[in-house]
Amino acid sequence: MKSRHPSMRLLIGISVVLGTVLVSSLVVTAAKEDREPPVPLAGLTAAESTRFEEGRRVFQTQFTPRDGLGPAFNARACEACHHIPTIGGHGPGYRSNLRYRENGQEGTGRLFHQLALPVGTPENLAPDAIISKRRPPTLRGLGLIEAIPEEDILRNADQDDRDRDGIRGRPAMRDGHLMRFGSQAHVASLFEFVADALRQEMGLTSAVPGFNQELSKISLPAFIEARIPNPNLTEQTVRQLVDFVGFLAPVPRDSMFSGGQVARGERLFGELACAKCHVPTFRTSAKPFARGGDGAMVSSPALLNQEVAAYSDFLLHDLGATLDDGVTLGVAKSSEYKTPPLWGLRFHKHLLLHDGRANNVEQAILYHGGEGARSRQRYLGLPLDDRRALLEFLETL
Repeated sequence: MKSRHPSMRLLIGISVVLGTVLVSSLVVTAAKEDREPPVPLAGLTAAESTRFEEGRRVFQTQFTPRDGLGPAFNARACEACHHIPTIGGHGPGYRSNLRYRENGQEGTGRLFHQLALPVGTPENLAPDAIISKRRPPTLRGLGLIEAIPEEDILRNADQDDRDRDGIRGRPAMRDGHLMRFGSQAHVASLFEFVADALRQEMGLTSAVPGFNQELSKISLPAFIEARIPNPNLTEQTVRQLVDFVGFLAPVPRDSMFSGGQVARGERLFGELACAKCHVPTFRTSAKPFARGGDGAMVSSPALLNQEVAAYSDFLLHDLGATLDDGVTLGVAKSSEYKTPPLWGLRFHKHLLLHDGRANNVEQAILYHGGEGARSRQRYLGLPLDDRRALLEFLETL
């Protein structure tokens, strides 16, 4: 039997993928019945609520090769990696966020893609690759975090450890501006965060400068390629996703658990200097500001002059050799990580820290080295009742 012409094999391959995507979308639709809907910020105007809903539809869209999906990708929808405890939350495990670098090579860690179209080339990790498992973060509350004035965050930086407490805090800067998103503070704005995730995770280019070129390319017959938008997504689509993410409400404190034990734990949180890095609150800008990346003015009352109880300073801290996995993102060293916000912590029963290595909150505390070593030692020196009080307080976040 004669083999099929290469163009025919490509067409058949894409047809198979399209059929697979259709079946997969039916499965995902069934699974969505158990997922809690996204929670918008309180106080959105009617127009903002409409923008939120338009962005939600894009967020839950199952993209296909006809849209430009691939050739290498990790998921077909944003929702796949962000749906705990509600759509827009964090992801299950680290399945779509595996970073690596080849042994002996310097530079930023690359994202590993676990899926590929039949006409693409699957990625393979070298036997000596250095791997870092990164948890897909929650997207809830990111709009409020972006609205915190840069100078308020920089006020907590202490690179030279002037107060000699062993805690420094280094701002991740690029082009004179603070980067505050990502596990190693390697993303500067929500606009960049969304455009980069579309291209990195799904292979979807967009009409955004810097994100309009494929990371990996395959040659398709002209009649097939002509049907795929180039770039795959418009800038308006990116903005719709930014609106959705920017208007997501953070996870509120658990009001069911309060009282003396929780208050005692909160006091200990400060006494152990945990609050030096996990700063309890900031306040967003009181006046409209220009969003980084696209310069759009943010003027929503739901985002301005609001308390942000994220429990983070959004700075880089060196946490020592134990948490150093040898992979860097942005300007961070491999042992430096941005202080992760603690709001929503109670929904992370397992898979804590940047790579999910801790199975519970106490383990996460014990993994703290470097700038966190003194606080860890103070925690270990506490009476058992005080330890329980601290953990009970953290369970309310």
